[in-house]
Formats: sequence, C-alpha cells, structure tokens
Amino acid sequence: MKKVVVIVSFAVISFFIYSIVFQTREQPPVIAYTFDFEEMDKEFWLVGQWENYNRSYDLVSLKDGILKMTSDVPEARPYILSRPIEIRNGDVITLKRKVKITHGDGVFAGGLAMYQTNSSELIPERADGSWFTSMGDGIALVEYSYDLSPRQKRPGKDVVRFLAADWDYNDNFKLIPPFYDEWVEESLSYDTRSNQITYKNNSTEYRLNSYPIDQNNIRFLMHAYGEGAGNSVEVDWVEITVVNKKSRMQ
Repeated sequence: MKKVVVIVSFAVISFFIYSIVFQTREQPPVIAYTFDFEEMDKEFWLVGQWENYNRSYDLVSLKDGILKMTSDVPEARPYILSRPIEIRNGDVITLKRKVKITHGDGVFAGGLAMYQTNSSELIPERADGSWFTSMGDGIALVEYSYDLSPRQKRPGKDVVRFLAADWDYNDNFKLIPPFYDEWVEESLSYDTRSNQITYKNNSTEYRLNSYPIDQNNIRFLMHAYGEGAGNSVEVDWVEITVVNKKSRMQ
C-alpha cells in the first residue's frame, strides 16, 4: 500500500511541476511601449501640422503629465503619429490610452487610427493622393464625431464611429454612444490570427472583421481635428503592446 501511495504522490508532484514549467513556457512574449507624457518621446512620436510632415512639437502642450491637442487655430491643427512597429504572424497589437474628449459648438472629428506600412521611418515619405496616403493603408478608425450638418456623408452625426477599411461599401462599422468631458480608458487592437479589430472604452467592447495585413509594420495616429474653438483631445498615458500568440488562440 505504501508503495502505491509513493507512486501516486510522485506522479502528482511530477504533473504539478510539469504544469508549472509548461505554462511558463507557454506565456507569449510581450513587447511594450509606455508613455506618461511628462515629456515627449521625439524618437517614437511625430507631432505634425495638418497636411504636412514637418516636426511641429510646439503645436501640442504637455502639462502635469497631460498631453493636449486642440484645433482652435485652423492653420495649426496638430496630429500625433507613432513610428512604425514591426508585427509578425501571430501577433496581437494593442494601443491603450486614458483620454478626455471635448467638442465645441462647431464641427469636431477627432480620431484614433491604425495603419499598416512597409516603411520603418518615423516621418512618412509623401506619396501620390491625399497626405494620409503616405502614412500607410488604413486598417481602422475610431472617430469622435460631432457634426450636425446635412453635408456629413459618414454614418451618424453625434456618435463615436468605429470604422473598418471597407466601412463604406460593406457597412463594416459600429456606431457607439459618445462620451465627452470625462476621462475614459480605451483601446484599439488588431489580431493577426483572426484579422479582427477590437475597440474598447471602459468595459464595453466592439469587434469588426478586417482583412489580412500584407505589410510589415503598424503605426497609430491621434488627432483633434475640428472647425471652430473648443475642440480638444487630452491624453494622460498611452501603452502599446505587441503580444505573439501564434501557438495558441486566446
């Protein structure tokens, strides 16, 4: 009887040790970039003026660890563009941030966008077409839209639009209730295994199907585009992670 107990105990201990080692090995590698905006990381972020790629870091303010963009001056509307981040098969890339959105009395169309590109340079090379084209091929756009004019062609007038690249001809989008003048934690991610894009604000999650990416890198764009005074985007922190989950679906 003692021999049986010893054998069973050894088997249980062996399985326990194996499980710990196996699970440890199964943890996917993580690459993380974090920014608290006590200062601007000029190697990672380009601050530019709308429709050009000149470095214009004075167009945003950093105060008490808060980055603030406004569109109060039409000829000096800023955007913030990340450097390209390498992505591989099996990767899930996610941008998380804590943000406060404010709109004025005019038009507001602030955005958080994701692009794919083969470029590895921080500053895009100008391409044919609109200046957005130089950033890469669009994958997803989260647009904080306040536009009550009849000229608006995109769906919704006072909403958060979550748009995939084919939103206009496949109705591939979600309309989300707006949130203004409050701090919100949100994230935007792309999963290379399922080609799904996911947007989340606080505890609510939205998913859209995308297309397989065929370029090497992902980059993110943030802006506070609008017409008239009072439009702004304030960012407390940003975290970008790349997790390789090729060996398992989770």
